[in-house]
Amino acid sequence: MRIAFVGDFMLSGDQDGKLIKVSNKEKRKLMTFDFRVATLETAVGEYENIDDTKMKKSEVAVWSKQSDIHKLSDLNINVVSLANNHAGDCGLDALLRLKDNLVERGIMSIGAGRNIQEAMSPIVLEKNGESLAIIGCCEDNPSALGNLRFATEKTGGIYKLDESIIIPQIIELKKQYTYVAIVVHWGVEHKWLPEIYDVKRGEKMIDAGADFIIGGHPHHVQPIKKHKRHLIYYSLGNFYFPDFYLDKVSNVFYPTKQLCDKLPVFCWMDPLRRSFSMKYFWKYYGRLGMVADIEMRKGKIRGRTFFSIYKKGHLSGSSIQFIHRLVLNMFSPFVGSGFSIRLNKMLMGFNTVIETRVLAVFNKKYGFYKYLKRYNLDSKE
Repeated sequence: MRIAFVGDFMLSGDQDGKLIKVSNKEKRKLMTFDFRVATLETAVGEYENIDDTKMKKSEVAVWSKQSDIHKLSDLNINVVSLANNHAGDCGLDALLRLKDNLVERGIMSIGAGRNIQEAMSPIVLEKNGESLAIIGCCEDNPSALGNLRFATEKTGGIYKLDESIIIPQIIELKKQYTYVAIVVHWGVEHKWLPEIYDVKRGEKMIDAGADFIIGGHPHHVQPIKKHKRHLIYYSLGNFYFPDFYLDKVSNVFYPTKQLCDKLPVFCWMDPLRRSFSMKYFWKYYGRLGMVADIEMRKGKIRGRTFFSIYKKGHLSGSSIQFIHRLVLNMFSPFVGSGFSIRLNKMLMGFNTVIETRVLAVFNKKYGFYKYLKRYNLDSKE
């Protein structure tokens, strides 16, 4: 059994109503797998359904149109995890409708449901007498993931990464199936290295019997580490996540073409520092996705990777795969160490200075602070 785990997948954005463009080479490569698994990091609904809590807190609400859900089928995605911080942005009813719509398209989902039992239920993939159970979960970290709607015994939502629940579940699943995998939404956006507490959580899940862990949320690829010979992919980054438009409250919206042409374009979206609508575009690492190529046979697991790049509405393989591997290998020794905290701060600080200050001189796209100053928008309103 061979499975491709891809990163975060958003359906619409500035590609609303457009066909997904994939290079022939990339499409052929994806078709060599028995199954393809993605994290669907978007709600599917309408603007008027955006969760009231997100509106009040000015949290970024990400949603896609129902008419673009076919993009999952176009790429032959078989399984999606809904356990993430944006799946419920249009409310619980929209989330549950999405689950039903996926079933109609022959796509299985994990990590969300009408109650905790449904949300924590695994999907099981089988081939050649072997079985793989996959569960999806999301950590409870409001400072990094915002407002989350977790499933309970009586209410619907997503599956919370609660060690007191998930560890016993992994132990039981390992008794029933050949392999157990966890697709987990965790970490902090745009960081190069995982948080120390997530490293420890991942190791506990491996100790309980998980065979490998697939992480996401940071919108940035992060190193891969082994714990007791089992792989932990801390973050696969974005796989297909188009640029998108944000209104004054920080909700994704879909403006007319006339308005699109007038909106400023930035790679920065701090909602407390602006009172205007904008187009958000991804920097290079937000366009880079790592694909986990997992092959399971006769009780053994082989994990490999390759990289995809999304640019101008087109998805293809990265032409500098070896450089990405080199960079990840260079940072891998620091995963889980105390120095990783300082290293993350240094790298993010360096990126901010280069992108919002230095490059602003050469490229109007990076002129965020210059734009604020020009329109007297420096202070919080």
